[in-house]
Amino acid sequence: VSHHRITLTNATILSGVYLTVGVGIELARRFFGFRWAERASLALEVFPARILDWLGLFVSFRSAWANGMLSDIQVRLLYGLTTIAVIYILGFAVGLLMWTVTRWWPRKTS
Repeated sequence: VSHHRITLTNATILSGVYLTVGVGIELARRFFGFRWAERASLALEVFPARILDWLGLFVSFRSAWANGMLSDIQVRLLYGLTTIAVIYILGFAVGLLMWTVTRWWPRKTS
């Protein structure tokens, strides 16, 4: 099995878990109004918001949301896509690192 396939599979599984947890928390927050779900929802938003801020996109994004140009669903979608993109980028970076190590690290022969 190639490192690329393992990396892609791991990133896909992690993205699926993230989205499933996010949808579950959002449903609990919207339909049941659980206080823990509100805190968990905010916690899930911190990571993509910081990534967007790091990329210099958060100020314009927040302004568009505040001015009604983006709906709550669009905001959640953008946050989700940002997190998934980071998961795949990190997954491929780790895969590249592992490939480099296995390719260039001397192996012991028995």
